[in-house]
Amino acid sequence: AVVSTQSTGVLPSKALISVDLLNSLLDQFSERITSKAATDAANPKILASLKKFDDASVMLAESSKPSKKGKGGKRGKGGKGGKSRDMDYDEPASFAPVLGPTFLAPDQVAAELANFELFKSAEPKEEETLGEIGDLLKKQLDEKYRIALEEEMRKKTQKSSKAQQRVDEDTINNLYNTIIQCEKGLKVFEDAIRGQIERHILKTLGTDLTKATFSVLAEEYECPYNVETSKMDSLVPYLPKDAKPHATSLISSVTSGSNVAEFLETYTALTDPQFTQLMVRKLDKKKERNLVFAKKQSLLESLKTEEKAGEILSIGSSLIFLKQHSAFLHVPGRCISAVLKIVSEDLPQEEKDMLDALQGEVVTDLRGDGEMGEERKTALRGLITDIVFGKKESEQ
Repeated sequence: AVVSTQSTGVLPSKALISVDLLNSLLDQFSERITSKAATDAANPKILASLKKFDDASVMLAESSKPSKKGKGGKRGKGGKGGKSRDMDYDEPASFAPVLGPTFLAPDQVAAELANFELFKSAEPKEEETLGEIGDLLKKQLDEKYRIALEEEMRKKTQKSSKAQQRVDEDTINNLYNTIIQCEKGLKVFEDAIRGQIERHILKTLGTDLTKATFSVLAEEYECPYNVETSKMDSLVPYLPKDAKPHATSLISSVTSGSNVAEFLETYTALTDPQFTQLMVRKLDKKKERNLVFAKKQSLLESLKTEEKAGEILSIGSSLIFLKQHSAFLHVPGRCISAVLKIVSEDLPQEEKDMLDALQGEVVTDLRGDGEMGEERKTALRGLITDIVFGKKESEQ
């Protein structure tokens, strides 16, 4: 007969405890299990223990499958050829038991039971009987705890994945709109210089944008693509038929292309909602002004701290170009002279002469024919600030 403490007021023995009573006791631990799992999911040692337990469980399951070896020979009484019914079975490999993370020790379970209302009125309170019931509960408590722990890990991974997706999306949108801002200023350059600048934009910013986007697409289409080691074209076979030409064209643009406008058009086609959940958006006027302002502030901070003469001149070129054309400048070093020639056209003669003189000193420094002193670097920074803000404002 099944005994219940509610009917007799006596603790049941291990042999007589009912399933309903066992489940009732397990339920009373549920809240603590959930709370402990939430805390322990941040403990590296416990997570390592859980992984070791899961790995051991998989290995044990694999080893328990019998491995059949046919002896060959004749089949049945007729003696005709075929496989023998007699088979050899490999003995399962033996493994040292792996306990994994546990909820409570056996004596702790028994101590917890002694405080339950169900047992407070039960007589006699035999520690041995509580221990027996604790033994029955322990395995199931540990199993429930491990399940709760895995669920907490899944939630944290999912949350981390969503956060990473937002970071990826922000990075991609920033690169995309930066290239748009760079493309806006290309029209002021002559064809020969413009071609060099476009190739530079594509090989640097364009490559970064393409790799970041391909990394997101690879995750969506379950492609084993690694942004650091994989070739970009390794993703293409995994994409939908209509997306493949856009991806291939994008790769050609960043490896050997020289047309930023075509790159942006192709990129927009590849990131169409029919191919990806990635949200790539061109900025509205307000957000565009914020991006330009942030870029200007970043350049000004760099201008204050940069010590190399060539870099000071490059940063200054970007600031003056941004002021005059409301566009970003992203050019190779060999094109800085062409940029300065263009921006100088709109400067007062005095500032133009000063900029030419300081540029000459920077070139001498870069060639190693003479070092530009700190005083002259300060003069270059001051001139750039005067041009960007106006002389009177920069002096305030």
